[in-house]
Amino acid sequence: MRVLLTSLPIHSHLTPAVAPLAQALRDRGHEAVIATGPAMGHLDHTVTLPDVPAPSDFGPPPWIPERDGVLKVPLFAHDLVVKAAANILDFARNWKPDVILRETNEYGGQIAAEVLGIPHALLEIAPFAPHEIPDLGEQMDKVRARFDVSATEPSFTAGLTPPSWHPSQHHYRVPIKQETWEKAPEIVATFGTNAGLLMSGSKLPHLVVEALGKVAARSVVAIGRGDWTGPRPSNVRLEPEIPQQQLLGTAKVFVTHAGYSSVREALTAGVPMTCIPLFADQPRNAARVEDLKAGVSVEVKGLTATVLAERIQHVLETRAYYDKAEKFSGEMAALPVFTEIPDHLVSAV
Repeated sequence: MRVLLTSLPIHSHLTPAVAPLAQALRDRGHEAVIATGPAMGHLDHTVTLPDVPAPSDFGPPPWIPERDGVLKVPLFAHDLVVKAAANILDFARNWKPDVILRETNEYGGQIAAEVLGIPHALLEIAPFAPHEIPDLGEQMDKVRARFDVSATEPSFTAGLTPPSWHPSQHHYRVPIKQETWEKAPEIVATFGTNAGLLMSGSKLPHLVVEALGKVAARSVVAIGRGDWTGPRPSNVRLEPEIPQQQLLGTAKVFVTHAGYSSVREALTAGVPMTCIPLFADQPRNAARVEDLKAGVSVEVKGLTATVLAERIQHVLETRAYYDKAEKFSGEMAALPVFTEIPDHLVSAV
């Protein structure tokens, strides 16, 4: 079977799930390539869509989260979806895929499948993101009108968390590996791969490090590349990058922006969270963490190191958060492994 996967050219969209799924398909003997923008065209087995820009192509907004609050990011742009669908069709008409499988935030793949009259499937890497798009169905229909096609339902939908997080047609777990560090950190803090680009003028990382310095626990913080001019508490290890999913295997608290992949990895590991949502679907993810009582959410606007330290300490000392996180981890462990998606996809289409 030939599977064309489509994704926005964003590292956090491709690396955790889309690229591994493409590899899993190839391991099962199928042909699988990923159609994405030039920014991620260096990955193996990719097809470049020239009209699909990455966030870095637009430059950072004039936004400082601790001053301005949550950033409103447009998650659907009519013209870009039209161009993406056209680019995908240019390739697909020659390659002739049997199915197009898109990630949640990429909509051109679905339009292309509807034009070609072939099945399409959905990999839910951000299940709450569509709720951030007003009138999504109407906006998709306007794109369909450009191609003179009608809407069809996905033949297969794969969620990466249990139904208690978000209902889907099928549910899978993405395994995480534990990594042993000398003096393994009790608290892990990172804001993902996109945050550094978007909040270049922010002192939020300094604030987080200062807050962790007030908490009696060993911590590690991913601070990105470049000179660090912020505080250096003795109990806080500063690293340009960290192996997040591995470290969560031994952590007690995760300080996170509540991106879906980060939340999923924390819940897989059974680690409660202190969430500081910044943009896109992150506020909904953080609210869901609170609803599940697997952690707390902290508003970024006006945040101080003292307030953040208090919330981190609260999670660290509250057994109920660990109990809920461990319960969710058990639900994750009971799901079929992510690498079973190819077999189920074949059966569905």
